[in-house]
Amino acid sequence: MKRRPISFVVMACTTLALTACAGREGAAVGDCSPGITDTEVHIGSSLPLSGAGAAYGAIAAATNAYFDEINESGGVKMADGKTRKIKLTTLDDAYDPARTVANARTLVEKDKVAATMNVLGTSPNLAITDYIAGAEIPNLFAMTGTDEFSSQGGERQWMQGFLPQYAFEAQVLGAYVVEKKPDGKVGILYQNDGFGKGMLANFKEVFDGTGVEIVSEQSYEQTGGSVDSQMVNLAKSGADVFLDYATGTFMTQSVKKKMELGWEPLTILTSGSTHAESLLNPAGKGAADGAISMAWLKDVSDPSWADDEGMKAWNEFAKRNSKEVDSKDSAAANGYTTAQLTEALLATTEGCKSGDILDSATSLKGVEADLFLPGLTATTSPDYPYVLSSVKLEEFSDSTWHIDDAVIDRKK
Repeated sequence: MKRRPISFVVMACTTLALTACAGREGAAVGDCSPGITDTEVHIGSSLPLSGAGAAYGAIAAATNAYFDEINESGGVKMADGKTRKIKLTTLDDAYDPARTVANARTLVEKDKVAATMNVLGTSPNLAITDYIAGAEIPNLFAMTGTDEFSSQGGERQWMQGFLPQYAFEAQVLGAYVVEKKPDGKVGILYQNDGFGKGMLANFKEVFDGTGVEIVSEQSYEQTGGSVDSQMVNLAKSGADVFLDYATGTFMTQSVKKKMELGWEPLTILTSGSTHAESLLNPAGKGAADGAISMAWLKDVSDPSWADDEGMKAWNEFAKRNSKEVDSKDSAAANGYTTAQLTEALLATTEGCKSGDILDSATSLKGVEADLFLPGLTATTSPDYPYVLSSVKLEEFSDSTWHIDDAVIDRKK
């Protein structure tokens, strides 16, 4: 077994069930928190492994595969001098916030985890925020960039977003609109939930005081079948800028319908739904050409990265684990990346308490990962609960994304 080291070595014992690994004791040992012994760290996760969001189970599959591989390498030597395994327990919430809450309680109170990671979605993460903070369990690499993490109460911020903060995204892409269309008329398509409404509010704030005006706001329900009528309304509105904040298959529908209508606005795509192979190219040849978005990870379906060392490492990993990991799956790429970051932060954790894990997670300094775009690293701080604060702009053409070299940093 060959794997490309990222300066740290971790050992793992993984499961997608409630059952514990043989011989595992969940209670605290000595001065350590529950979930941490002299030989093991137990981490939990809640993800949709079934239902409409089941494709995101690829996050857990890649994380598990990564931890299983490094299990063979001997374990992570943490900064307190002890070498520990990672045990990962992932529970299915079917993208239902109520089930996420139940899972969090099970993971903390029954399974005795020391931390959670990779919990998917804005609403599921917000549903467990108070409980996680009360239990003093760090929720690492949450698959959201919700702005509400930035206003957590208390002295410590136990929630950490893996995605760039949504307000930061609006700043980056809104500034692009103001530069290219200073008198632009904007139409926005967004899903009718906390994510969509939050992004609408963020863009309104960015455009306030400029010559850019939002002239049409079209929402859709995730349970709906089509966004065709919303797209017709946007095209008729006179908008010459299209903020496409549809997600999943609704992104494909919206881009396809835009082309069918012959509507050719400056098009901005949400950074969370830009996968070329699964979302944009199925809309039809040329449908997404000229679209702008921002990125921080390499698109694993893009052949132009074939000679990149990090991409080579990813493809070799996916090949070794082909039964669990699709080399072109962007969700799996996220799980692989958070697994690498977990490896890195545990190697710098100086104690055996959950708070020590949080301290390490919020003090990462220039940590690299195979799939980060060149020039981007994870640098975190206790007062900003997001992993990434730098991105790059990208433009879609000829069935792929073309990344701008300039790094855009968050304005503090």
